[in-house]
Amino acid sequence: MRRSLAVMLAALSLAAAGAAEVQVPVPGGWTAVDETYRYGRETLWEYINGAAEQFLNYQFTELAVVDFEQGDAMLTVCVYDMGFPIDAFGIYETEKPARAEVLTDVGSAAVLQPPYQGLLIKDRYYVKIEAGGGDVTAESLRAALRDVAAALPGEAGLPPELSALPEPDRLPGTVAYAGSNFLGFEDLAGCLYADYDGGDDDGYRLFVMKPSSVFLRDEGGRWGRTERDGRLTFTRRVPYRGVVALTGDANRLLGVCGVETLERAMELLEVRRP
Repeated sequence: MRRSLAVMLAALSLAAAGAAEVQVPVPGGWTAVDETYRYGRETLWEYINGAAEQFLNYQFTELAVVDFEQGDAMLTVCVYDMGFPIDAFGIYETEKPARAEVLTDVGSAAVLQPPYQGLLIKDRYYVKIEAGGGDVTAESLRAALRDVAAALPGEAGLPPELSALPEPDRLPGTVAYAGSNFLGFEDLAGCLYADYDGGDDDGYRLFVMKPSSVFLRDEGGRWGRTERDGRLTFTRRVPYRGVVALTGDANRLLGVCGVETLERAMELLEVRRP
């Protein structure tokens, strides 16, 4: 693959600065075709163009890319260091195909979409393995995913933040993570969320976040705020979205949206509080 001189120089600068570099594991039976190509926050667009913005909404730090060959078959392995496990989970859930095969024994989570792509996460790493030509079978993609996952550093487990969203009535497959601009609000960032069955009511969405100092100050007065017994409550009515309410403390807030009344929002927050 052709890479620009600017990207290569950026990679050299990164190495010179002594930054820890992402290492791309070698899948069993495959041989690297060329050197490792590296992209940071300023140069990611060189490799994935318009898709870069989506990654920059998270704590992405570096992408390392290696092309591999096995006979006439080609693979490209892309390892994204997303900064934190929850950010790796967020981009994985965003990009994961709806109909892909779920692999339960690879990394923290993985899917396979023959004939051309496999995705996995482990710790803070998000990995894409793509077939680039030749006869790359589903089994060879599956084996490559296993090998790469096993060699990546870190723990194979989903982010502990997921435990903050209670399981009762949570709709399967709806857990996701928004690095910024949750519900279109600049001050709602780093929100882990899921959709819930509302029973006789319409469904609703719960989310959890660590509030920023900017949110807590709310200098624009956009949120109604109360405090009682050390617990903070923030409320806001949004056109066409109903009530948004959050309660908790300066370390963590549990929120709800998609309900019509403040009374219903506060009831759900009390019942669903972990």
